Amino acid sequence: MYAEVNHCKVYYERAGAGAPLLLLHGWGASSQTFRPLLLRLAEKRTVVALDFPGFGLSPVPPSAWGTEEYAEMVKSFLQKIGLGPVDVMAHSFGARVAILLAKKYPDAVKSLVLTGAAGVRIKRSVPLYKRVVSKIGRVAGYFGPPGGWIKQKLYAKIASADYLNAGKMRPILVKVVNEDLTGVLPFVSQPTLLAWGADDRETTLEAGRIMNAGIKNSSMKVIEGAGHYPFLDKPDQFYAAIKEFLGME
Repeated sequence: MYAEVNHCKVYYERAGAGAPLLLLHGWGASSQTFRPLLLRLAEKRTVVALDFPGFGLSPVPPSAWGTEEYAEMVKSFLQKIGLGPVDVMAHSFGARVAILLAKKYPDAVKSLVLTGAAGVRIKRSVPLYKRVVSKIGRVAGYFGPPGGWIKQKLYAKIASADYLNAGKMRPILVKVVNEDLTGVLPFVSQPTLLAWGADDRETTLEAGRIMNAGIKNSSMKVIEGAGHYPFLDKPDQFYAAIKEFLGME
């Protein structure tokens, strides 16, 4: 199904019956990432999973959106399909959107389940070789086509896979990853569960603990043997954690 919201055609799936639960996927993923979990949750709840504009079956946004524009889109989407207030389960980039949505529209969000959540920046020193390669790349870019080719090859060695694969979404990715939501966390008042993979290398446990400290009404569940996708790595443990948190019998 599609909904026209904020000048975007947004694809979504809806299943089940009961209290509404919204699923928000991570960067480079889509609603299909949640399919096994969606089918399980739909036995107890009305579950809606959307494709963010620029992912899955939803076209790229009309401009370089940031997290705030995505949050506004989700709010408009919920109004459009007549859903709310909702519990929100969000992964990675989707958690950025969920945090802002919960802060700006507290009446629209009942509770949050954040897993592998992005949004806090942890200061780390940049390895020397990356600093050197980056500097050489910037200089090489001034020397016409040959320099541009050298710059592209050098940057390919240090850029993230998300950046290299972003295509038309690259301006949005650059904008989003530079947004630090640490200062927003104290303004999130909803009950929040942080369900984190113990072996998450993308958004580490350190990030989860910062969120746990920043969101007053939050608790943290560490899922052993799981990485950045605990709902796929350890589906039974993940489902048990959110079932208890959301009070699903």
